[in-house]
Amino acid sequence: MAENIAPKDCGNSPKKLFLKDFIAAIANDDREFASRSIYDKTTWRLVEGQEEFGGSEIMEGLREHPIRNAARIEIESIITHGTDAAVHGLITTTSGAKFAFCDVYKFKGHKGFEIRTVKSFLHPVKA
Repeated sequence: MAENIAPKDCGNSPKKLFLKDFIAAIANDDREFASRSIYDKTTWRLVEGQEEFGGSEIMEGLREHPIRNAARIEIESIITHGTDAAVHGLITTTSGAKFAFCDVYKFKGHKGFEIRTVKSFLHPVKA
């Protein structure tokens, strides 16, 4: 199970707390938690490889993403405004590789936690 470190202010906003928990769910293959916010029209785009996954394919599509092999996820900040959000930080894999990441989210509406789109940026970091 990946260690998840996040800023203390995540509890100030329900969406920030949700995103912290959502990233942990993706890392730990918690399909039950993830499925509460991923619906059939959700898309997740990995910018590096120009890959895009939709709906029920998302968890399987992310199988090779470093977050799925994370030993530690350090979230530096979570920014939310209306239906938009961004999360960035550092992923350290079980093999010790490090990746800077930034995920940009678009929610289905102002209320609730249904995710319409995620665009992920990932960059290897030299140790």
